[in-house]
Amino acid sequence: MDTFIRLMTMGIVLWTIINALMKFMPEFATQLPLPIYNFFYFITVNPALENPAELYLPEQTPRPN
Repeated sequence: MDTFIRLMTMGIVLWTIINALMKFMPEFATQLPLPIYNFFYFITVNPALENPAELYLPEQTPRPN
């Protein structure tokens, strides 16, 4: 039981560090290799997009002439 508690504590601490990295220091998180970044993004509380291409669309607001 002691081992289980230690593993759970270590997991929660690591998850907290990764979550802080992804939310508050994205300039460092984006420097990680893509598979690691994708895994970190998956385990954090960031909501998943239904259409990832939405990130790269330019704004559709008309410009005044």
